[in-house]
Order: sequence, then structure tokens, then C-alpha cells
Amino acid sequence: MDFNALCTQNWSRHFSVWIEDIQVVCHPVVAAPSLIQVNLLRKARALSRATAVVVVLLFSLHCTRPEAAPVVTVPETPAQEEPGERAEAKVYTETGEASWYGGEDDGFAGRATANGETFDPRELTCAHRTLPFGAMIEVRNLDTGKRAILRVNDRGPFIRGRMLDVSERAAKELGMHGRGTSRVRIRSVDTQGKPAPIDPASMLGDAYTVQVAALADPANIARISKELQSAVGPVNLVEARTRGGVTVKRVRVGSYATQDEAQKASDLITKLFKDRGLEPFITREN
Repeated sequence: MDFNALCTQNWSRHFSVWIEDIQVVCHPVVAAPSLIQVNLLRKARALSRATAVVVVLLFSLHCTRPEAAPVVTVPETPAQEEPGERAEAKVYTETGEASWYGGEDDGFAGRATANGETFDPRELTCAHRTLPFGAMIEVRNLDTGKRAILRVNDRGPFIRGRMLDVSERAAKELGMHGRGTSRVRIRSVDTQGKPAPIDPASMLGDAYTVQVAALADPANIARISKELQSAVGPVNLVEARTRGGVTVKRVRVGSYATQDEAQKASDLITKLFKDRGLEPFITREN
């Protein structure tokens, strides 16, 4: 019979024959072997059987063990941005001090806003210096954590250090009605309150200008206007009323197509009139 090395049955049969051969060879050739010889032969047989069993088991395990699966290396792919992350990166954000208007004593209720609407303190609206009219923003009060979605329909605040003016109702929802001012963070959103970029088309058609001061005294208005006209460019005077009901003239310089151009003019005015305590800021003409 041919011997097949890959067949476990052939190996088992082969070792059985080998054991029998050992037994035949080890039969005593004398009639009366000594006790020591008999014991040695018995131990040899037992050891041979045990060794054969171990070898057969090891070989069987080796032959029946499944082949290891090949290792496949998958190249890493760059992480994909979530749609919300891309939108969030384009939204308008700003952090600063906010105040509110529309109370019984400030006289703004019922007056025309900068976009021509009648100001209603019970509506969720706000005033911002540069954001386009109709823009929706989420305002988060950094002091209280409360939020509100507001619509821009007015210009302001025209007070040093202020970023946003909200209606009386908005002040209540934000938890700042009794405090007067709060530090807030704003971001542009859509009508559903989800983060969204400002429509570029809505930013066109309303030029930027630099407001230098709001003055009531005619002599001061004439003097500062003359100096600004000589050093920077054309001056515009816009009549307005303060919270206390005082009529003032907002002294503004230039008309700029981009905010960068307006910023350059603002920096120049700050440099030229730094000893006068003037702190110009950028706003829209309308």
C-alpha cells in the first residue's frame, strides 16, 4: 500500500505497525527471562504507545487547523465634514455688550425704525449697526444662558461699547430686562433657527459709513465737521433723538462700498483725533 503523508489514517496505521514491530522484536528469546528484563520490556512498550499517541494527536491538530485569514490593509480616508459643520463655519458671529430699548420712558415705542417699520417693543426685533435688515440672528445671553431668535429691523446702538440693542420683549426672554445690559453672542440663522450664512445679496446696496460723534451743540457740530472734512472727507449729519428725548446730530464721514474701506477710514480718524477722545465706529448709511 502506498503511504500518503497527508492522510492522518495512514499515519495512525503506520504507527500501529511500528508498535507491533516493537512488540515482536522485544519478545523474549529465552524461556525464563529475569524479572528485571521483563519490567524493562513492559516499560518500553508503555512508553512507545504513549509516544505514538502524542505524535498522532499533534499531527492531527496540525493537519486539521484552519488556515489563517490573510491580513488586508485598508487605506485610511480623511474624515468627512458634517453639513452642519460647514454651515457653522460660514455663519456670522459676534460677541459683545447688548442693551434693550422700547421701555415706557425712552420714547422709542411707535417711532419709525431705520428700515421704515413702526417699532413695537412687543416684537422680537433688534438693532445692529451693520447687519442687513431682515437678517435673523440667534442671541445667547452669556450671563444667563438664555436664547432668543430676533430679526434685524433697526440701526444701533449708537453708544460707545455697545454691539446690539434688543426690544423689550427680547430683553425679557433673554433674562436681561431688569439688568439693562448683558454680554451676548450672536450668530446668523435661518427662519427655522438653524445656523445659516448671511445672504451676500442682502449686504449690497446699503453703503457703510463711519460715525464719529453724536452732538447737540451747534458750535461743536460745526467745528468737528470742518476738521473731519479737511482731514478725511465728506461729512454727513443725521438728526436723531436720544433715549432721553434730546435731539442730536450724528456726525458721519464718508460712504464706502465695503466694510474694509470703512475700517481704514475709521482707523485714520482714530489716529488723527486720539487726543480728542473720539471713538468712531462703522455703521450703515440706512
